[in-house]
Amino acid sequence: MEQKSQIFTLIGKAIGMIGAIGKDRSSKDRSGAEQFKYRGIDQVYNALNPVMAELGIFFCPEILDLKREERTTRNGAVLTYTVMTIRYTAYAPDGSSVSMTVVGEGMDSGDKSCNKAMSVAMKYAMFQLFCIPTEEMKDPDAEVYTDIMPNGNVQSTNVRPQNAAQQASVNTVDRIPAPQANAPETAPTQPETPGGFIKRRLKEIMPELIEGFNFVEARKSLIAGGVIEDVPSAVITMEQALDLIDAIYKNFRRPEAS
Repeated sequence: MEQKSQIFTLIGKAIGMIGAIGKDRSSKDRSGAEQFKYRGIDQVYNALNPVMAELGIFFCPEILDLKREERTTRNGAVLTYTVMTIRYTAYAPDGSSVSMTVVGEGMDSGDKSCNKAMSVAMKYAMFQLFCIPTEEMKDPDAEVYTDIMPNGNVQSTNVRPQNAAQQASVNTVDRIPAPQANAPETAPTQPETPGGFIKRRLKEIMPELIEGFNFVEARKSLIAGGVIEDVPSAVITMEQALDLIDAIYKNFRRPEAS
């Protein structure tokens, strides 16, 4: 009987051992205001290292393609933009392997654009290979319902009150208080939409942006430069909205704010 390659079995085991990596790190602008939550490459390494050491899995990266170019922002800053196509091969102790090819992008005003591109490529390769969630699965025992009856009827009690005081207690226990006549109504809290987030963050960072900043023109230039995706505003996701605001802040700050 042919022996099954270890790599496929070990990757399955690793998925069950790694657990969640939450988005508990915050990207902040120069004023200290929080921009968005993310999972860092260090978090990925810290989660994978003990699992890979125990199972004997290791990875080898191979750069298949590298593209670099310089881009200039409106405030005159020069950025190095790097795109790397990298093949990661995971090996098991028996020599079996599986490969994945990913693309990483990085932009930096110094000498770190390649580092950023490799970190992004590695991070998302691991996220996808091991299906790493952002939060732990809820334990089914965490919620217990004891008052549910067929057809949604609430369970009742057969205990009869012995006196008027007990009657009053039975009539009021576990009941929702009736709204007061003059009590203001509280509107339900709605999650912030991507469009609402963009408007709010633009208003907050506007004092730090270049004079005469035009959002429409800025977005067009970022799309033309390949910094962000060309996504219609009507269908933009929150993740894409975060990327847009981050790119605007990095590329259109006033020189004195840099």
